[in-house]
Amino acid sequence: PGGVGGAGNTPPVSPPQGNNGGTGQYSSCGSWRAGGGGGATAVGANATPSASGNGGAGAPNDISGSAVTYGGGGGGGTYIPGTRGTGGAGGGGNGGQHTPRLCGSAGTANTGGAGGNANPVSSGNGGPGIVIVRGPSAVTFAVTPGGSTSTHPGGDKIATFTASGTLTVS
Repeated sequence: PGGVGGAGNTPPVSPPQGNNGGTGQYSSCGSWRAGGGGGATAVGANATPSASGNGGAGAPNDISGSAVTYGGGGGGGTYIPGTRGTGGAGGGGNGGQHTPRLCGSAGTANTGGAGGNANPVSSGNGGPGIVIVRGPSAVTFAVTPGGSTSTHPGGDKIATFTASGTLTVS
């Protein structure tokens, strides 16, 4: 038996706001494996008796002019030797491991990727998110503070925020 993964897309909306986490595994001899965290486009993998689940994949997007994947699920951690889960594409952190002692890794910055699970060692923090606004070439964007502006290869204007700020469109 093992723990059931957390529910994604709760409350249900369209497009979905995430996917379910994977189911964990526990054995009577005291070993456990966590399921992977759900990503933006895929559920987290279930744990097996020898390995924790991998995080679900995030969603690719090229709003900035470069293809980037966002919102990967975190990998499941493991207690007692076993294979820890890897983070999902889109910045998900790898799971931790008790023996040898490996902490869960953080999600990648500016991707919104989840941190890797670990218990009883430290889990990784989720990766900071990012807000990207894209408008037609005829507009002017001004950001203060916490953001930047650029021009998409096709000529559109782009405003990017990695901290709180204000966007003025003219």
